[in-house]
Amino acid sequence: MVSGGEYGKRVVNTVAEHGFASSMVAVFEYPDETPEFLDDPSSLVPEPVPDADLTVAAGLKGDLNLVAAEIAAKSGAESLIIESHTPTQLPDGLKNEIKSMFRGRITFPVPFCSLEPSGDRYIDEFAERLGRPLLEIRSGARIGSIRVKRSAPCGSTFYIADELSGSAPEDAEILAGEKLHNYPCLASMDTDPGFGDTHLHIAGYLTREAVKRATGIPGAHAVVDPEVCQGYECGFLCRDVCPLVRLSHDTVTMGEHAVIDPFSCGACGRCVKECPYGAIELIEGQDYRS
Repeated sequence: MVSGGEYGKRVVNTVAEHGFASSMVAVFEYPDETPEFLDDPSSLVPEPVPDADLTVAAGLKGDLNLVAAEIAAKSGAESLIIESHTPTQLPDGLKNEIKSMFRGRITFPVPFCSLEPSGDRYIDEFAERLGRPLLEIRSGARIGSIRVKRSAPCGSTFYIADELSGSAPEDAEILAGEKLHNYPCLASMDTDPGFGDTHLHIAGYLTREAVKRATGIPGAHAVVDPEVCQGYECGFLCRDVCPLVRLSHDTVTMGEHAVIDPFSCGACGRCVKECPYGAIELIEGQDYRS
């Protein structure tokens, strides 16, 4: 692993504490004050670099990501994960440099808690345990047990699960969002033009989705009136503006009219504002468990 700053430390600790300690062959940590632009990134590559199958980089700024790519190449790794949790952390030009340095499989999850299995042996083994949050909740009038099937790599999902125990299922989604902020989530509050929202908000949507699916209660979400929707006339603007669709999720799908997945919807309201026909509204969810 290659890490930097407080976020990188969190990821390293989560990886070590939740199932991968015996698989970690080395951790290379770089201080926050390391310059973003480096004249010679190779000078910061440690010696020796042990053999590895997968290199995971978290919390790195600027050219330190090139250092991570060189470490991955030297280790003989077949796969590389480099996360970003701020809009400026990994510009396209830097990604292209990384791709030229490392010839194996690379994924750039944005933010890290959006990572899912993708068909690569080593990335998938990591993403089965750490990435997009996934929970299993048993409840009646109160939440009795919560199993974290997959945590955000920063460890926030374990913290949130502990905090939700004993709460009312219908309150769990909102409480999960609050607890993510309390953890606190270190993702940026700057809008990323790639999906028109902040990384912090995306992390919140994914955390709340995990809770909504596990409780069967979708909470606040957008709903399309099929009698009013004219998606083929407007080109399904609701899909274009949805941050989660831009993140390659099926939050909004197209048929005779637009359909919004109530569990995936983050209730950001962008589709409501952009719909030219007024066919979308935000509503409170009902209990779908029955």
